[in-house]
Amino acid sequence: MGNTINTGYTAETGYDNTLGTSAPAGEKTQDSSFSAMLSQKYFVHPKDMTLAEYKLYFHEKMKQLYTHPSQKRLDWFIDITDAAYRRMQNDPVYERQVLQFLAQAKSTNYGSRVPRFGLIHIDDTWEKSYGYTYGLQDDERARRAAARKRLKAQQAKKARRKKLLKEYLNKKAQAKRLQAQLLNAKLSKQRLEHARLLKSWNDDRQRIQASNAYEANLLMLARREIELASKILY
Repeated sequence: MGNTINTGYTAETGYDNTLGTSAPAGEKTQDSSFSAMLSQKYFVHPKDMTLAEYKLYFHEKMKQLYTHPSQKRLDWFIDITDAAYRRMQNDPVYERQVLQFLAQAKSTNYGSRVPRFGLIHIDDTWEKSYGYTYGLQDDERARRAAARKRLKAQQAKKARRKKLLKEYLNKKAQAKRLQAQLLNAKLSKQRLEHARLLKSWNDDRQRIQASNAYEANLLMLARREIELASKILY
């Protein structure tokens, strides 16, 4: 089946190629299948059945295949031609190949992207057989879950931005406090240096004034001595 795609399966095809509905599990266990009746009671080989009997026989085999829960609301139409039934009836290998394909289709897990409809067409050759799905189911629960997920992501993003803004403001305030501390320390150092220079200048001025006064006193004493000496000579 080179032109097929992976498909799912929930509905079965009856012997008249129409869409059938699976019976509940309890009913399946109570009712004996057509294939079991033929094989256990009458020991009839598929090749010895009529075409209608083989269709019922094959339909029972399809009903026993596992169906994945994700395909609960997937609508399938399974079309099996009479030529395909005849080949499967006489070719166990082809019958097994078709059943394996249907089993794979039924067990497909679609997750949250479940198709709305699908078709499987089985013909008397694998090349003429195909399967496909189309559309997506409007899963309200999945959409609500996706909306909650988006809201949670938005809230997490908003909380992250708020946290980053708070950290930025804290770092900015801390840097401002540190800058103020450095500025105050620099101003304090400048004031101390100014006071030291002023004191040094005052000390120097006082020393100069004292030196000048001392020199002035010496000069006055020298002048007086000269005056006294002049009086004595005359």
